[in-house]
Amino acid sequence: MATVFDYIDKYKETFLEKEFNEIDNLIFTRFAYIKFDGIIKKDERIYLIDAYKRYILEEAITFDKDSVTLFEKLAYSPRYKDLVIGNYESITCKDLEEQFAAITIYLPDESMYIAFRGTDSSLVGIKEDFNMTYMVHIPSQKDSVKYLINVSKDNDYKIRVGGHSKGGNLAMYASVFCNKECRDKIIGIYNVDGPGFFNEILESNEYKEILNRTYTYVPQTSIIGMLLYHEEECIVVKSNKSLIMQHDVLSWEVNDDKLTRLNSVNKKSKYIDDVMSSLLLLPTEDKKRFFDVFYQILSSTGAKTMKDLSQAKIKSIKDILENYKKLNEEDKKIFIKVWKEIIKTAKTNISNYLPLKKEKVQ
Repeated sequence: MATVFDYIDKYKETFLEKEFNEIDNLIFTRFAYIKFDGIIKKDERIYLIDAYKRYILEEAITFDKDSVTLFEKLAYSPRYKDLVIGNYESITCKDLEEQFAAITIYLPDESMYIAFRGTDSSLVGIKEDFNMTYMVHIPSQKDSVKYLINVSKDNDYKIRVGGHSKGGNLAMYASVFCNKECRDKIIGIYNVDGPGFFNEILESNEYKEILNRTYTYVPQTSIIGMLLYHEEECIVVKSNKSLIMQHDVLSWEVNDDKLTRLNSVNKKSKYIDDVMSSLLLLPTEDKKRFFDVFYQILSSTGAKTMKDLSQAKIKSIKDILENYKKLNEEDKKIFIKVWKEIIKTAKTNISNYLPLKKEKVQ
């Protein structure tokens, strides 16, 4: 049951000795979640090992446990330590309801990997995810295009672009909407358990043009990766966790330098997809008002992240209930209407995924 960490420990060859593969892709998409604020300066390029040395000297900068482990292993790995990283950009804007971040990894074969971060734990980031259920274009998507074009200009590097979760969606979106000069440099697009798009984008010539360079990976019980619509085929891989925890790429099983593949997503994933698809069919205004109200309720607790909410469980629940009571009648009506529709669809579809009852023997 090997994972990404086992791969890093096993392979010592540089990228000139062992070419880029799908496990490197997985690592780079997870690497994008590391918050380099205070570590990498604007427009700076730095060796990965040197960035790690800066991190350990900055006592005020803290990461989650898995990010620390990943960063440390990469910093002391012969394969990764001398990679150059840079062009770090991070935006969180409450007014625009945007959370965006990206970093570029320069490989020694004159190629670059542009990694877009997925949703972090900020409520703003989660609200932007909600907005994807009714907005064809969101702010972080537009910034992903600007970032890709800016980093790719004035050089002839081959480009790989990828991301996990929303970051995978951004990777595809940027590849669709960048200019032709930039798009022609792209040799691989990697959507790691990220949402799809509305038909307006799926039907565009630019989207169809990138499909033969696109690789989409989802775990067996994919939830996030099944959202919205996909035209590209999905590669299903095995995770050692369950349900939503499978979204964590560090749980995906590795076989040497390849991911362990499965034939298809399981019934739980298909069931959740059916339920979430029903939400997409609701009127746009209903979805907008529902998520605006939901976000208003959460943010009015004073929390800025999901961690803030979870650390003050009882107080948060009390605040949420109190803030719901303060809503006007129209907002309450929409909020309840959408929840009822979700519950109704969940009940309707569950019979399709229950095991068939055995007939009684006469």
